Amino acid sequence: MGQGKMVWLLGASTGGLQAVKEFLSKVPVSRDIAFVYVQHIAEQQIDTLLRMIEKQTGWPTHQAVTGQFIKPGTVTVISPEFETRLSKQGWMLCFNSRWQGHYAPSIDQVAARLALVYKRDCGAIIFTGMGDDGAKGCQTIKDRGGKVWVQDPTDCTAPTMPEAVIQRKSADFVGTAGQLAQKMCMEMEQMEACSQ
Repeated sequence: MGQGKMVWLLGASTGGLQAVKEFLSKVPVSRDIAFVYVQHIAEQQIDTLLRMIEKQTGWPTHQAVTGQFIKPGTVTVISPEFETRLSKQGWMLCFNSRWQGHYAPSIDQVAARLALVYKRDCGAIIFTGMGDDGAKGCQTIKDRGGKVWVQDPTDCTAPTMPEAVIQRKSADFVGTAGQLAQKMCMEMEQMEACSQ
């Protein structure tokens, strides 16, 4: 990732696919942004998710594989099957082992690695979901100078994931899936203006 480029983590669980799809379909594909999508999902559903995101949002989408860098203008989907880390150089490392902890894939673990590698060029958006996965990771992103947004709990199928981030005072912005997309478009316009 070059200067002026941002990596955004999209974290979601229950009801998340719908919300993330709505968000991405309203954000134009840009060479300034890369998305890393961490969705609590069953392994058998990953191919359907990849096809659906690409077809219904226009964003080129692929599953994370070892040795691959996070590419601007794409959505990298993290598999629930393989624990996935990010090297210091920014390439993916997929292990032949299960995720540690309650969640697969783990939003907290991916967020922490992104924060270490990308620092202030990293952000997270936590969408609808059960549990508190993402709350710790968002705090790490914030501590490194990144941005944290959450889906408005009243707009969620399951509000506990965004609420956990809000309770930690980590959220910089709270909005519906549509408002989050609007805010992202504004960020992209500012990035473009700054790089001119």
